[in-house]
Amino acid sequence: MGRELESIAEVTVWDPPNEYGWKSVGGPIPFEANQKLESKEDGTLLTFSGWAELGGFFKVAEGLVGQQLEKQMDKDLTGLKVYMEGTHE
Repeated sequence: MGRELESIAEVTVWDPPNEYGWKSVGGPIPFEANQKLESKEDGTLLTFSGWAELGGFFKVAEGLVGQQLEKQMDKDLTGLKVYMEGTHE
């Protein structure tokens, strides 16, 4: 939504190269997230899960914020996939 937010995060799971988790310990929005990587016959499956607790201005715009976060995650993960597959220019 055109705003930049800063948070301090703490690693909660560290199991390279299988899993990585983190949570906020400072910042405007409490959140937790986790990524798991699993070998598949033709590549790697990345599973991302997370939650955030919205308050204040963000609570009022919760639906819009959720849509924006999903859109950003899709863009970021698609970019990562393209990069990892070597299909970028």
